[in-house]
Amino acid sequence: MLKLSPATSGASRAAAVLAAIAAAVVMAGCAAASPAASASPPGSPAARQSSSPAGPPSAGPAPDGTASAAGSPAGRVSPAGFRVLSMSFVSDQQGWALGTVPCGTGRCLSLLGTADGGTAWHQLAAPTREPGSVYSTCPSGSPCVQQVRFATPLIGYAYDPSLFLTTDGGRTWSAQPGADTSSLETADGTVDRVESGAVGCAGQPYKFLTAPAGGLQWLAAPAPEIATICPPVLYRQGQRLILAGYGNPAGGVRATAQLGRSADGGQSWVTGLDNCGGSDGYASGVALAPPDVLVLLCEHQAPEASGAFGPAWVRVSVNGGASFGPDETIPPLVTPQPGELYGYQLVAASAGRLLVTETDLSGRLPGRVLLTGTGGQSWTATLSLPAGLPVLLVGYEDPDTGRIAQGGTVWTTRDGGASWVADSF
Repeated sequence: MLKLSPATSGASRAAAVLAAIAAAVVMAGCAAASPAASASPPGSPAARQSSSPAGPPSAGPAPDGTASAAGSPAGRVSPAGFRVLSMSFVSDQQGWALGTVPCGTGRCLSLLGTADGGTAWHQLAAPTREPGSVYSTCPSGSPCVQQVRFATPLIGYAYDPSLFLTTDGGRTWSAQPGADTSSLETADGTVDRVESGAVGCAGQPYKFLTAPAGGLQWLAAPAPEIATICPPVLYRQGQRLILAGYGNPAGGVRATAQLGRSADGGQSWVTGLDNCGGSDGYASGVALAPPDVLVLLCEHQAPEASGAFGPAWVRVSVNGGASFGPDETIPPLVTPQPGELYGYQLVAASAGRLLVTETDLSGRLPGRVLLTGTGGQSWTATLSLPAGLPVLLVGYEDPDTGRIAQGGTVWTTRDGGASWVADSF
């Protein structure tokens, strides 16, 4: 996640965080009904998602020509210049990609679908015109969204911060009432979401809501008390849930995350601080995998004597977070330099098989994908990623199939991450 030079302080420190987020915010996604639903949180902990009110759908066609937000397709155009924001798969073959395309002087939302694992993509209706941005805001107008999750081949959700529902596979969408949705996950025929009533990260209380997939009645469910500036991020794998309240690594206090853990679909919770340990270690990401695996992505909040930040590391639990194994260091992308910002994302297929992306948030250096089959004891670089555009580590649909997206390219692995095949949208 974000790393700052020790010379950056006060207002300039905050400005550096915002600039880095705006340049390299990553919209994380994960398999909607995968056995290994895991992903790093979008953006930095300083930019945890919040919300702004959802408005009525647009009555006319979206500027990208896909469809009106409320219904029938309009004249369709090729999604030239498509840049992915979020992806969701219900199998290793069927999935959706929410992204943006050039639109006048800006960019507008576009939705694509695939039925063959990403070799070919077809255009669907964009849920609304405007894409969301950092802090779950709508800079170009409301409603806006920036993430997508599908529960079944027909039932899907576009959200963050507004909320839209489709029951026909993305051909039409309807705006849903209620406060803003900053996080949403689905499995086993149910959907859970985090709702906040404030725009941005204002420290407002959050609600944890649940509904049957496709249902219109959301019920408030018990949720742990997690006191953070931004709403907690939801992770789900089957009936296992994690609500992660991330700290701000640019702040003047420890960025330790608060974790709420449920093994029964949210009926009961165990809460506590992350187990990254050390004088400045904090969790910047979480991954879940069967049967009871919880992996923490840990980073340093304070620099070393040289002014550079030490390498990130992972800690693996095989009992749902009751205890963790030792720190396992992630090999750094380059020799760390003072003031440089590096980004990390993590997904897990099992306690041993983990994928991590490392990127230079300044956009100067190529990124890379690291694979471990030993829970972090050893790592192999298996893919180089172009510099510049944000990277989305989508996750595993099954222990062997996983995806990474960047701009208009999707890389797919069928062997757990050892080799990758590139396809364009």
